[in-house]
Amino acid sequence: MKSIAKLPKPKVSERMKIFVDHGIDQLPYWDFCCDHGYIGIHALKSERFSEVHFVDQIPHIIERLQALFAQSDKVKPEYKYFFHIAAGEDLITKVEGNCLIAGVGGTTIKVILETLSQKDLLHAKRLLLSPHLDEHILNPFMESFNDRYKLMEKIEIPEGKRVRPLYIYDRT
Repeated sequence: MKSIAKLPKPKVSERMKIFVDHGIDQLPYWDFCCDHGYIGIHALKSERFSEVHFVDQIPHIIERLQALFAQSDKVKPEYKYFFHIAAGEDLITKVEGNCLIAGVGGTTIKVILETLSQKDLLHAKRLLLSPHLDEHILNPFMESFNDRYKLMEKIEIPEGKRVRPLYIYDRT
């Protein structure tokens, strides 16, 4: 494992910073549908989380991230990070700490959360959910999760000409 100090500085938008800012310190941080890995890299560089997990179902995305990390030099042993090539709902690992699912629709978020829950793998203390569309599908589903997760805050984040939501749920 090599240091992320030499990784390219990720293009982290204000919205992405908010995703990391609202994570609970000293817990794992899961970046689902991680795409370029910018949020996960930002979370890792913040040194606030015990470990960071990058999850994406597209192999070349994770392989590119692995190559970037392998090219870094100066190892910091306290950095713990893991790569998962899988659709979020296909994970076989317990998800604990902070769980960010962003950049996908509410339907995809629902499928991931529902499937992980059915497999008893969803043990996150905090859910950070930012759907790009289909909020009308996500919201009723999350109401059915009221026995496990409580909506703590909804933040409206301007991004270009759009406003994107961030729903923050804490485990009850």
